[in-house]
Amino acid sequence: MSSLELRWRALSDLLTELRAKGVEIPPHVVRDLRSARSLIETLRISPECGEAAGMAEELLLSIEAYLLAEAEVRLGPAKAEEWARRLSEAALSLEAIRPAEEMRFRPGLPRGEHWMRVKISDELPRELLERLAEEEGVSARVEPDGFILISGDKERVKALAKRLAEHVRGAR
Repeated sequence: MSSLELRWRALSDLLTELRAKGVEIPPHVVRDLRSARSLIETLRISPECGEAAGMAEELLLSIEAYLLAEAEVRLGPAKAEEWARRLSEAALSLEAIRPAEEMRFRPGLPRGEHWMRVKISDELPRELLERLAEEEGVSARVEPDGFILISGDKERVKALAKRLAEHVRGAR
């Protein structure tokens, strides 16, 4: 989850709390919050779209300024300070600093077959994975990113997954 998304979520929670207290939120603030969410979703799908990040940031700052001012008037300075702290934590969250998730669509995956990708590791060495795949009658292809792609009949792939799980449990 990105820091923009965490901030959006915190602002959405603040807006909900203000509405619960009977505060009338102007339509442009709600519209800007929705627009920011759409931009954040765009960034999730197309991270290279840098202008969307700037636009989302601008919208969030505007919404934050308005909602914190309202919180101070309607909820009191202590509660507004608490919300400001929450928003600051959301912006600096360690969870948001983690690297972006890898692309989910992978070209070259077998169509019409079931498949799984397994990370080659000390617990699951390449030789073991290839041997088990051969025993189960499924194909195994080593990929450049350190994974092995296993594909074939659904039941055979499931059987291999069970054997791998048993192997890992037994190794611990």
